[in-house]
Amino acid sequence: MSNTDFNEDIRDGIQEVTNVAVGEAADKIARSFSTFVNIPIPSVHLLDAVDVSMALSAIEQNERVTAVTQPFFGSGISGEALLIFTDASMSELSQLMGYQSMVGDDHQQVEHVLEMASLLNGSCIHGICAQLDISVLLKHPTLLGQHRALSDILRHSDFPWDQTLAIELNYAFEDYSITCDLIILFHEGSLASLFRQVNFLLD
Repeated sequence: MSNTDFNEDIRDGIQEVTNVAVGEAADKIARSFSTFVNIPIPSVHLLDAVDVSMALSAIEQNERVTAVTQPFFGSGISGEALLIFTDASMSELSQLMGYQSMVGDDHQQVEHVLEMASLLNGSCIHGICAQLDISVLLKHPTLLGQHRALSDILRHSDFPWDQTLAIELNYAFEDYSITCDLIILFHEGSLASLFRQVNFLLD
């Protein structure tokens, strides 16, 4: 896979497909938690593996975060979704989800982030893949790190590919001081299949 396989038409196609999936995910969140979700504009990038950690760390500079990862795989594709909440968002996240906030209860906070990941990640990934006629399965989300800078969390992450397609989404929730970043990473071995399906859709 080389950069020449990735062009503006494919980027625009992935962005449009993601826009539809993001709208569906926002609707599910709104109905589940009775709040309006500001729909993010997807940012699509083809990144070299050596640049992934640097690019992700720039998202939440100087913030302590809780980050979870959720692998997925399907017909010719595989990847993982990273969902990142700042520590400043955690108490209101509990309120948004209808739970009593217990300050300092790290286990409870992680459970809430994992629950949100299952809903938000799953909705976005299934929404993208359904439009591309790709069957996909998601594993359970797992904790990457808590109360740490994202750069520290990612420092020991080993990305076993040379390139990845990254879709970055930033969510905000109306009436709450909550923001979160969802980054969907498609593994290098998935790119030929992904780009082919996008081209089929564009044709």
